[in-house]
Amino acid sequence: MEFNKKNIIILDENSLYEYQKELLNIAKDVISVFDKNNIEYSLSGGSILGAVRHKGFIPWDDDIDLNLTREGYQKLLNIFDSQLSEKYYIQTPKTHPEWGLLVTQIRKKGTIARRKYDWNAKECGISIDLYIIENVFDNPFARFVQKTCSVIFTFAVSSIRFCNNKNLPSELIALEGRKINYPFTKLVMGHILKVIPLKKWMEWCDFWNSACSNNQSRLVAIPTGRKHFSGEVYERSKMTKFKKVKFESEEFNVPVWAEGYLERFYGDYMKLPPIENREKHLFLELKF
Repeated sequence: MEFNKKNIIILDENSLYEYQKELLNIAKDVISVFDKNNIEYSLSGGSILGAVRHKGFIPWDDDIDLNLTREGYQKLLNIFDSQLSEKYYIQTPKTHPEWGLLVTQIRKKGTIARRKYDWNAKECGISIDLYIIENVFDNPFARFVQKTCSVIFTFAVSSIRFCNNKNLPSELIALEGRKINYPFTKLVMGHILKVIPLKKWMEWCDFWNSACSNNQSRLVAIPTGRKHFSGEVYERSKMTKFKKVKFESEEFNVPVWAEGYLERFYGDYMKLPPIENREKHLFLELKF
């Protein structure tokens, strides 16, 4: 497929509202299955910010992110076909390595929400994102090796993905307003590193992210989060214990340390950013 700037879709207020309703319904269905099967979860990233500051979606946002422990994630994979596949399908780094996407997505059948990272995908329905809370080694040296290898392989995956997407409309990147770190370096490294299949880089990345099997370690990390392993290390007690908060018409889990998490990420998180600094999530194709 080929796309140009004419294909870029920016949601107006009414379309964004309808899209958010779709996301909320997906989250309700998925979380209902989590609760039924004792899979612990919490909102993640900007969804925590939306819950605490807005009691729901950030008004200009169009995604829902969830955190799962590695143990809970494996349990979800085991039960997905029997309990969720009637309405949804799941796409993981292992089943779709060609995208270079390190998060897992649960997508609604019969819909399309094509973005820059899945521009060449056959199936790309409206989705919610799943981030894995990984165990982190207590031993400082083992933790250093885990973190370093995770960061290296994450950068390799990111570079190859950036290289593969270089022909997307430049307007898409500019309109989104999200800064791309080291674009020239990523482009060069992507060309070099892609001599090894992306699938292999993804496997190496997942190996190091999940290298610690101690479910009682003092620390955990979310290596696939925006700040990667180095910026996403937390005390287990703060991120794997939860409290209920209002999210639109529902009540969802957030970490007990939600306010501390938000302060760490956003500073004065109750202050709205200026309009020009608000991220835009754009589409290349959209069907409800």
